[in-house]
Order: sequence, then C-alpha cells, then structure tokens
Amino acid sequence: MRRALAVLACTLLSVVAFAAPASAEPGDRVTRFEIDYTVTADGVLHVKESIDYDFSGIDRHGIYRDLVIREPYVTDRSKDQQYDVSNIQVSSPNASAEFSTSTTKTNSDRNQVLRIKIGSSGKTIRRMEATYQLSYEVRGALRHFADHSELYWDATGSGWDAVLNQVDVGVTVPRGVQQVRCLTGPAGSTQQCETARIVGGKALYSETGVGRGEQVTIVAAIPAGAVTNDAPILVDPPGFLDRNGLSVPGLIVSALITVAAFVTRKLYAARGGRDLRYAGLPPGTLPPAGETGRTVKNTITDDQIPVAFSPPRVPVAEGGLLLDAKSDSTEIAATLIDLAVRGALRIDNSDKKRKAVLVDPDLATTPHEQRLLKGLFPSLKVGKEARLEQRDPGDSSLAMAANGTVDAIRKQVSERGWYTRMPAPSKLGDPHVGIWLVTGFFAVFGIIILIITLVRDGLPSWTGPLVAIGLPAIALLSLGITLLRKRRQGRRTAAGRAVTDQVIGFRTYLTTAEADQLKFEEGEDIFSKYLPWAIIFGIADHWQQVCKQLVAAGRLTPDPGWYVGPSYYDSGWSPNLMTGAVASTFSEPASPSTSSGDGGGSSSGFSSDSSSGGGGGGGGGGSW
Repeated sequence: MRRALAVLACTLLSVVAFAAPASAEPGDRVTRFEIDYTVTADGVLHVKESIDYDFSGIDRHGIYRDLVIREPYVTDRSKDQQYDVSNIQVSSPNASAEFSTSTTKTNSDRNQVLRIKIGSSGKTIRRMEATYQLSYEVRGALRHFADHSELYWDATGSGWDAVLNQVDVGVTVPRGVQQVRCLTGPAGSTQQCETARIVGGKALYSETGVGRGEQVTIVAAIPAGAVTNDAPILVDPPGFLDRNGLSVPGLIVSALITVAAFVTRKLYAARGGRDLRYAGLPPGTLPPAGETGRTVKNTITDDQIPVAFSPPRVPVAEGGLLLDAKSDSTEIAATLIDLAVRGALRIDNSDKKRKAVLVDPDLATTPHEQRLLKGLFPSLKVGKEARLEQRDPGDSSLAMAANGTVDAIRKQVSERGWYTRMPAPSKLGDPHVGIWLVTGFFAVFGIIILIITLVRDGLPSWTGPLVAIGLPAIALLSLGITLLRKRRQGRRTAAGRAVTDQVIGFRTYLTTAEADQLKFEEGEDIFSKYLPWAIIFGIADHWQQVCKQLVAAGRLTPDPGWYVGPSYYDSGWSPNLMTGAVASTFSEPASPSTSSGDGGGSSSGFSSDSSSGGGGGGGGGGSW
C-alpha cells in the first residue's frame, strides 16, 4: 500500500511540475535582441530573430520564446484575432538547438500563446552566454486601411522574465516602408523608442534597457496595394465544444455508443443467457418418466417460485452449484457438516482447536465426498484426526484436495445434464482483479485531472476528446464485464432449472420460517438435518438461533450427535465460524520463502538456498 501511495504521489507531483513552467533566474539578461521582419507581396510576415542570452545560473537548459497566436479583437470584442505561426526553425552556434512547442490557453481559450521551448532537458548550458537564431512565418499580422496597409506589431512582447539590454528591429516591405513609429514601456505606454527611422525604404528601430513587463511595439506603413491578404484573420470565440476539443458529430457518435452499450448491458443482464424451463409445468416440476417435455426460456423470478418444505434429493454441494453457479469453500463446509451429520466423521471442539475425526469413511458415497475425506484423512483409518486450520507453509495437500473436490462437484453436475453451458470454474478466494484495476485506473485519472484543474486555467485541451472516448469506452467495458459475468454463470437446462427451483423454494422456507412453524417428526434432529443447506444459503447462524428456541422449549436435543465439546448452543461456536475455519483449512498455505528482502536469520550464506537479499539488514535509496 505504501508503495502504491508513493507512486501516486510521484505521478501527481509530476503533473504539477508539468503544469507550472519554469521561469528564468532573476538575473537573466538578453544582451542583444535583433529582429528582422520581411513582408511578402502575399501578406506573409517572415521573421528572423537573433537572441544573445546571458544566464545568471549554471543549471539552465536553454530558453523559451512565447508568441501570441490568438487574442480578442480590439475593434469588435465579439470576435477573436488569430495569427497563424508556421515553419519554425531554430539554430545556435554554441548551445542545443532542440526545441518543442506547446500552446497555453486562457480566458476560455480566447487568449492563446505558443511557446517555443529551446534546449535539452538532458543538457545544461556550459557557458554563461548563448546565442539562438529563430525563424518563422506569420499570417494575419497585417492591417488594412484605405490609403495603406500596416504592420502594427508587439515585436518583443511584455512577457519576458529577462531584461532586454538592447533591441534592434528591421522591417522590409514591398515598395518600401512609408512611415514608422516605435513605442516602448509597459502596456498602455506612449513613450517613444530611441530610434525609429527609414533607411533606403527599410524601417529601423532600436531601444535599450527594456525591463520586465515592458516591450517594444513597432509600426510600419506599407504603400496601398503593395500587398494582398492584409486583413486580420477574424474567428468566432471558441465555444464549449471547441474549447474542449469536441465536435457535434463526435459527441453524437459518442453518445449513441454509450447509450447503446448501457441499454444492451441492461437488457442482456435482465434477459441474456436465460435458463431453459419446461413449458406448462409448475416451477420445480419435472416431466413424467420417459417424456422430454417442451422447453422455453425462463421468465419466472425467484419470488414467484413456491415454498418447498424439504430440500431436493441431491447432494447439498450440487445444490449449491445450481443455486449460485459457484462451487467454493461454502460447498466444502456444507459437505463436511453433511458428512458429520450422516456419521462419516464428527467435529471435535473440546480443546478449542477444532478438528475432524474420521468415524466411517464408507458413508461417503459420492466422488466429491470421497475426495474430501481422502484429502483430510489420507489413510482413511478410522479414528484419525485432522485439525481444521490452515496448513503449515509448503503443505498444499488440502488446497489440492479442495480443488479436487470442486472439480468432482462440477463433473457430477455436468453428468446430470443440468447445464447447457457449465459455469466458469472459480478458485477459492479469487479476487476480481480486473475490475479493481479498471476502477483504480479511472480513480487515479480523476485525481490527476483534478490536480491539473487546480494548477492551470481550466482543463487541458485533450480532456474533451478523452471524455468523448472514455464514456463509450467505460460503457463498452461495463457491457463486456456483464457479458463475461453472464457467461461465467453458465446456462441451466430445463431439468437443471427445475431442481434449482426446488433449492430456491426450500431456501425461502428456511429463511422465513419461525421456530413454531417448523415441521418435523418427534425425535428428529431437524437442526442437523438442514444445517448443510443453511450453510449453502448463507443463513447458518439464523438457523442456529431458530433451533436454539426449540432446544429451550425441549423439542430438540441440546447437542447434535456429530458434535463433541462444550454445550453446542452456548459455547459461542457457530456454523459461520465453521465455514471460515474450513475456508482457512483448505486455502493455499503461505510459501515458505516469498520475501525478496529482509532476509535476516541464522542460515549460512554458503547454503544451497542462499540468495541475493537473503542476508540481514537491508534498505534502499535512489537519485534525483
């Protein structure tokens, strides 16, 4: 459990680290920032940037450059202005030029910033200074007016974590720049740059000492008609679907699959794999000998089955397999008590260490009973004792006997023709690992999404598609589990269904009957007679309490004949405890050596079973 929590904590910390980008050191400087803009005749802005970066620390990996690619349109706030950035290239003469891009979205995705992250996570900058060259293209950067076109551009942007010592900008346009202007300072400032001039038709701008939160904004007038595509790219603000990476057709398909899967699951759970039943016969009734009878699918529910005042004439273990399509420690406990009631063995509780004592092995008449006795008493010698507790490490004889007993029960039921498709075999104590893994996955996924939500503005863009895919995936997974579970339960024949109805009818009787309603003959030990069935039905303690009232009234003998020890009804002993003891007795014992560490002890390192991790002491560690 600690290991799992540690892994989960590391996962969440990784998510937080991913969501919170690293910032520059307080003393970082850009000693020189050169930008060259070239506007083509078709309105594309070609950009070349050269950045001389001075790192204040020695643990830096590189730099990042943020470019605004979407923002609300100032002239009409109902629209957004979009800048299409493409053909990004990066080089450096003295540092890693590896780069990656990512987009940060805020303000319901109306504000978007493209981050070009340059450098390698596996390498740190060896020197204090590095030079980077970037080039990229922008569409939608120009503005159109009646007498000219215009490049009005926030060249540096105000989001730098470093001071810009020197900024130089050049602009080249078709037929030469007509007019220039340059502004600097924080947003809203009207302070003029140091230089803004035209030389040979090219605009030149420069500014020194641009602090954090400040920027350089340049304006260049282009002759009317010199360029095309000089209007902004205007788009509608992202709607809910766009913000979450969804589409109407995709949602419709996702919803249809989800609904279809859940409806199919519900219908199949209610009607799929139904047992067969004899048409025209009451529940629990078989056709006369020599007749087969017409069969139909079963539509009768358990509460419609009439009460039966006695169990069917079948071994209690077979009745248990018919009832719940499983054969496990419950059937073994019921069989053990049934053998005791019939005189094959007795249960000894005299010294608080429960044990079974063999009395007459010939009374075990069915293969599964014989297999059980052979497992408990290998020699089958009368008087032999077998303790009802888990075996020592390495002794798997009773676990093998239990599996053999279960196999025998299944074979007997199969040979009787009670199933058209036998239930899937179940081992003692098998957990539903698959279901827990799926549940755990979605729980961890939900926690990660929650953490991201807390540290970022809204959910990441992939959340919507993941949900659109995840919902039908969960629905289909649920359907698959239902189909698998139904198939694992098998399908009863009409004869098997009739016997099952008899078992269910008798369960109703034992569950609801009060002490004064029970029917039995004088001197009959009704408690012992029906106790194995009460164990199968999971009402053994209730049955004991009901019969205890008959003992108090003098209608039943105080102690069953198959039991030895303190007064049965007052000793604290119960059939449920007996079932638990049987489950422990026949379970797989612990391996004699399962640890891969903590190997302290007195054995020699030169012995044949010595191994790595088998010595004393130990511990662990790691790096970061």
